[in-house]
Amino acid sequence: MVESFGGSLNLIIWLLLIAGGGYYSYRCLFQTKSFNDQYGFGDGSVFMTRLTGTCVGASTLVSVVLLFAGPAGAWAFVAYGWMQSLLGAYFGYTTVNSEWAEIEGIKATAEGYIAPIGFLILNSVLLYNMSDILYATTAAS
Repeated sequence: MVESFGGSLNLIIWLLLIAGGGYYSYRCLFQTKSFNDQYGFGDGSVFMTRLTGTCVGASTLVSVVLLFAGPAGAWAFVAYGWMQSLLGAYFGYTTVNSEWAEIEGIKATAEGYIAPIGFLILNSVLLYNMSDILYATTAAS
């Protein structure tokens, strides 16, 4: 498994991304009320919180499958994670630093952009370190 990821560092980063995605998808999907209460979103945001959880959960499950199937040729998947993290960091920052954060009851925190920046860094390292693996085509049967 370590060899298919090009070394221990890449595998550890892959596992960190799975853990982070698993954490946020679990919170959004299965602890929706406490997640919304933590940030003051209110009960009206349950649908959007769970919708977000399905997106994060799906990519986390694909990461688990690729953990065992191997990441060869999965550049588009890692690039998607990179782009989602970049957009999340930008829009998280602009939202946390907007008038939305001043609405009564909202508990805006830097986590809204710090976590995506962490995911962005990890995905950047994978794209750089694993470029030969991620861009490789799998052998046709």
